[in-house]
Amino acid sequence: MKIIKKEYVKYLEWAFKLSYLLLGIATFNSFLYDSPVQPMLVKLCLILGILAVLGRVVYFKDYIKTPYLLLLILFCISFCISIAVNWKYGTAVADLKWVVWTGFLFFLLYACDTTRDRMEYKKEFTIFANIIVVISVLNAAASLYLMTNLYHNLWHTASGEALIAGFQWGRLWGVYTDPNYGAVFSTIAVLLSAYFVKTGKGMWKLLYLAAIVVDYIYILFSDSRTAEVCMCVGAGIFLLFLFFQKQANWKGILAGILAAVVFAGVFVGVTSAAKAEYNTKIEAEIKKADAQKASQEKKNEQKKTQESTTTAQKTEQKVGRSQDLQSDISNGRLELWASGLEVWKTKPITGTGYNSFLPYVREAIPDTYVVNNDQGEYVSLHNGYINILVYQGLLGAVLFAVFMVCVMVKWCKGVKIVCEDHMDDIAVLTACVSVVAVSMVFLLEGVYTNSPGAFVLWTFLGYLMHYFVKKEEHNV
Repeated sequence: MKIIKKEYVKYLEWAFKLSYLLLGIATFNSFLYDSPVQPMLVKLCLILGILAVLGRVVYFKDYIKTPYLLLLILFCISFCISIAVNWKYGTAVADLKWVVWTGFLFFLLYACDTTRDRMEYKKEFTIFANIIVVISVLNAAASLYLMTNLYHNLWHTASGEALIAGFQWGRLWGVYTDPNYGAVFSTIAVLLSAYFVKTGKGMWKLLYLAAIVVDYIYILFSDSRTAEVCMCVGAGIFLLFLFFQKQANWKGILAGILAAVVFAGVFVGVTSAAKAEYNTKIEAEIKKADAQKASQEKKNEQKKTQESTTTAQKTEQKVGRSQDLQSDISNGRLELWASGLEVWKTKPITGTGYNSFLPYVREAIPDTYVVNNDQGEYVSLHNGYINILVYQGLLGAVLFAVFMVCVMVKWCKGVKIVCEDHMDDIAVLTACVSVVAVSMVFLLEGVYTNSPGAFVLWTFLGYLMHYFVKKEEHNV
């Protein structure tokens, strides 16, 4: 007799996934990041995650068949090796915490019960997809409200971290700690909404169409080139599936590719033109309002000298420029990536570790761009794949690369046997996973972070692999 019923394990899994999604959303919300909400969700996730893992251990035979789970186990082991090698830097405890969180991504979000019916995971996907759409719309609407009111603010947490909200430096941050993450989240929501428009009925379609409009407007004003690339990739995949459904041959594929190219051209063209026109105007309005405010404060200088001085300092800070708007097309990323590879060459096999990265670089190569620049020290290299290479060396990078190749091979084989009724499901899952995978080229995403993107990547990829496993079993 099992010590815990499997039904209870399923409930724990649901609860953990929901709490993790909410944690990722809170972590990237400027107004929630430094509030009691975020640490509360961290504790809740840890408790639910540990309980869910213990439950899965009891029924491990049902989860161990998840494709390529062994590679992810080895990846976690390589993470531990990197920690051991860099033990002297005193960051082992902090790194071990991230081993736990990484384990949650792999063993609770990605790993699926291979004995469970496919429709159960379909229902689960529908619920989480709708939660993502609703929250993204609320965040986008709140961000646009801040913009229309010319709200812009920058403040620091007790630990010294800078938080930004509103419209800053010619782009819409809104409620997000970073407009790139916010825009990628909105991109995923747009794709999910498009899926519900295609598969839904009645008035619900109009609501999802409205969601697409609101999220797109946020993407536009965020001025996130990362999101623009992700949207082109995600929508391109969706369109390719759509045309292939209508004509399952090379003509359908060709038509899908053509439609994707046309969409990309129109999307980028319209978005670029609109943001160039309106973002500049909004920034000008903000500067005008700040100037008027500063002028009024100057008139009251004799009465409130100290208050006026403080406000002027804050205003000056608000309208300054950031590293995000450097002159080169990569926003400084190319130089950062080159520096990351320079660091990797000094420790190619085991890597520097995650939290021990900066202490190691300061000691080993203090002249490299990562720690020697005008912007400050970089914890992340703004590329998820280079992060893995540098933090875990070839041990981790090769394992992750092999996992990715195996997944793509599995997908290529599996997509050939997808039922027509399930094609929309596979299309949206593939599109969303691809969006996060592409965003990893430009952001700290997927691994070493608790984000909505990490949730989508590993949860939706798990759904895909589960479908292919069940389909293969059915065809045998």
